[in-house]
Amino acid sequence: MDLQQAAQHVGFSTAGRQWVRQLPAAGDVRLPDDPEALMEYCGVVEDDRREMLAARPDPGKDPEWWAIVSAMAGSLERDLEQPVPSTGFHGWPMVPLESSPVGMFAGAWALLSSLPRLIDIHARRGVPEKVTRATVSALGGVMGSHRHIAGRPGVGLIPLWGPPLRFRGTDFEIGRHSFTRTHLGLGDGVAGHVLMIHVPPIGPLDPEFSERSIAEASRMFARCFPEEPLSSYVCRSWLLDPQLAEYLPEDSNILRFQRRFTLLPAIASEDPYDDDRDMMRTGLSVFAPDGPVTDKDLARVPQRTTLQRAFVTHLRSGRHWQKRTGLRSVAPDGHAHPEGRTA
Repeated sequence: MDLQQAAQHVGFSTAGRQWVRQLPAAGDVRLPDDPEALMEYCGVVEDDRREMLAARPDPGKDPEWWAIVSAMAGSLERDLEQPVPSTGFHGWPMVPLESSPVGMFAGAWALLSSLPRLIDIHARRGVPEKVTRATVSALGGVMGSHRHIAGRPGVGLIPLWGPPLRFRGTDFEIGRHSFTRTHLGLGDGVAGHVLMIHVPPIGPLDPEFSERSIAEASRMFARCFPEEPLSSYVCRSWLLDPQLAEYLPEDSNILRFQRRFTLLPAIASEDPYDDDRDMMRTGLSVFAPDGPVTDKDLARVPQRTTLQRAFVTHLRSGRHWQKRTGLRSVAPDGHAHPEGRTA
């Protein structure tokens, strides 16, 4: 089936159909013969394994979703083991709200189809198995978040950025952080290699665990990817928004994390609510709307923590949160320089 027709038939938005256009032509994806064992390897709990198995796409019964799953799997195969280009990476968008269970699990099946090749790549590179398991546990994690945030099993109502990068061999979870291999470009080609630092919502942002994670990543990437010497570490996150200092205590883990980076100047987003929605999903674990964040959306945010209260107060005052980009230099020994400054 034609991929564009499939995307239109299942109800993808205009933006979703534009994303589908950059996928490779849909072939026939090979789904794993023993998916339950692979799901368990990825940290998928029993209830979600059962739901996913029941939503396995079939080319005869689900031709539209089969075409979309095939194309997503093809994109992982196309980009296997490649760093993120300097032009960036567009995450997998949400599926339509009215999607069937097959649609809700479409992204998960595409990811699982690439797992055997990913395990082989990690083994060849010398990536420790504990890192491999932690990395692919993103699949189980996003299913848990999906149930909590969207109230439905699957992965389709959360934009998928990290999991596709992990299952193509570009992003790795190492201790407290995950790290994405990325090309640094200055307009005329690749100018170096950087690691993007991410903060998965898996617990407190303890400074000691954070630094240990970065040090371990420095050693692993030097050993496993010697052809990609690091020039710097980069973090782009709402966690680096200086406005948080108006609400959080000075000794909070978030502000201590901020002080370890040098901030680049802010660039306004075309959609002022885009970063608000990202903070809702990743920071507050609350379902975010497609459009503006309304008073009704804010009423759904619990008010138990300082961060939750800050989020609501800030938006109700007519302001917006911002994802900011911070840099950390690489010391001569290849490790992250321990101190940054906030600008």
